[in-house]
Amino acid sequence: MNCIHEIRLQKHKILLLLFTTIFFVSCHKKADINELDNALLQKNERLRLEGKDTELIALNNEVIEHAKQSGYQKGEALGYINLANMYATMGKYKISQKYLKSASGIANRLNDNFLYAKLYHEYGQLNYVTGLDNTALSYNAKAIYYGKQLEKKDWLLGNMYMQRADFIFSINKDSALIYLHKGFSTDPSALNSSILGNYYLSKSPNIDSANFYTTKALTLLKRSEYGTARQGIIYYLYADFLFERKDYEKALEYYKKSTEILIKTKRINKLPGIYQQTALTYQKLNNKEKEKEYSAKAEQLSKTLENSGTEAIDLSLTELIDQKEKQNINTIFIFASAIALILGTSLLLYMRKSKQNNPRLKSYTEELFTKDQISKENFTELLELAKNNDLTFIKRFEEINPFLFQNILKINPQLTKSELSLCAMIWLGFSSKNIADYTFIQHRSVQTKKGRLRKKLNIPSETDLYSFFTSL
Repeated sequence: MNCIHEIRLQKHKILLLLFTTIFFVSCHKKADINELDNALLQKNERLRLEGKDTELIALNNEVIEHAKQSGYQKGEALGYINLANMYATMGKYKISQKYLKSASGIANRLNDNFLYAKLYHEYGQLNYVTGLDNTALSYNAKAIYYGKQLEKKDWLLGNMYMQRADFIFSINKDSALIYLHKGFSTDPSALNSSILGNYYLSKSPNIDSANFYTTKALTLLKRSEYGTARQGIIYYLYADFLFERKDYEKALEYYKKSTEILIKTKRINKLPGIYQQTALTYQKLNNKEKEKEYSAKAEQLSKTLENSGTEAIDLSLTELIDQKEKQNINTIFIFASAIALILGTSLLLYMRKSKQNNPRLKSYTEELFTKDQISKENFTELLELAKNNDLTFIKRFEEINPFLFQNILKINPQLTKSELSLCAMIWLGFSSKNIADYTFIQHRSVQTKKGRLRKKLNIPSETDLYSFFTSL
């Protein structure tokens, strides 16, 4: 009996030891995850707002390695998203796109609402700054959907609403205002108050509301936000308010304060706008030398960011196509059947092209974007935007006919937005004289630009440009 009792006692000891070991390992792992989350969220946010890019990049790379070792895939994905945000802020859009793609691969396996919300929010912003407005709106809608599923709906969801307002302003000003108020209601921060005030200042004649929200932003500004990118943007928008009130000397003071902070915090993408406003302020103060200096700064930095954005456009469009290829096969069959009913024999063309390396890229959807098949209203709209040299022309063209730019960028991803705009105008059928008249440049300059296009796209001199672009 004693022997049996001893055996039972030993078993109990072993089970107790095993339980204790599992408990402590579990607690240690949980502590590690909590520590990683703290680094990914709190520490990263502090470094981001302070513009400490080197420290932020080092921190996230270290966290990613720890997350990999401990099998914490969500942490690894969040690290990639943080890096994508930082590189986009620095104007390095191509690198940002690659990190988002890495995060996306993990997010699709985990099906985590917070991860999806962060990922799609970042995708939306990146596509917007690179000129793909329609794609940006799509990602923003997804971000808001997942943001609403979160238990804690504060700064992240608020930022998504503010982002959407920015995206849709050129389409629907009233809806933009609704989303701005949603954003401020969800997260009544100094920054959101400042953005709302700027809307009332520049987008509507309500100077009282502009004054209320802009000055309220200064009172909401926390001590912890001093010296951060948020303070820089708030000062920038406050300077705009002072400019509209014709207080040019004080406006200049705040533009300079804002510039110093945003340079320090590496908010490169905000600087062209500030430089341009600073130039306008010097113009009002009759300082021609300074006006010219800041106009040149704005132009130079804008070109740098534009070139960086062009590299990311092709990556973004390619990734979009890859995602569409992974959709349910039933959806593809339904879509193909609908096309067959509408356009009958053209289905054969779709079947042939679907055998190529990128079937969705070459799919029948692409055929819907010829001039004959674009709606009369959309085609007329593009003509009017081009004739008026409207800044939204290239963005609207991308929404209506995304495949032209996509196919052009496959040939040469280094084309600038200006060159893409020229391609679009040729596709619309404008002559060189038309283009010169509408863009306010000399006829000879248009011919020169066309010559450069031929070289960049390897178009033989005997090939008509109009025929080339309409055949893509």
